[in-house]
Amino acid sequence: MRLSATSVEVLDGATVVARHERAAGRYVEVLCLDHYLEVLKIKPGALPGATALAQAKACGAFTATHQAYWNAARHERGDQAGTRALVEVLLAHRTLPASALITAMSKAVDSTTLDPQVVIIEARRQLDGQLAPVIPIGALARYDRPTPSLAGYDDLLADQRTGSRS
Repeated sequence: MRLSATSVEVLDGATVVARHERAAGRYVEVLCLDHYLEVLKIKPGALPGATALAQAKACGAFTATHQAYWNAARHERGDQAGTRALVEVLLAHRTLPASALITAMSKAVDSTTLDPQVVIIEARRQLDGQLAPVIPIGALARYDRPTPSLAGYDDLLADQRTGSRS
């Protein structure tokens, strides 16, 4: 662990694996909306009043585009399903750049195509490179096996038709 005046970092060797803003003052809570997304997917009614959401809005992590997408999704799908759609997009922030997702959400609102999977696909299309490097599979050739022969089964069927048994 590394502690500074503004953050707490968790290290694995020299690699930072987690970083969290440090709470400065008594009775201060610093909540990260991302930490609650799995629960919010199951209990979407908790999102509108969540302290983590209020803090995400205050620090700018939850933008006006996020709000516009959420409003449109709730209008189209209803409160629960619309909130679940937003949570699915928020979960995608873990693997995709925020700028790509924000642009994709904006396009989704403009086109009224609010399916979260479409938003995620659009965000991936905006990326310059590939998400993951292509891994050569030549090493798997050692597991190749010849196609099995079914001649033995044909012999059994022929024996069965003629009535003879081995």
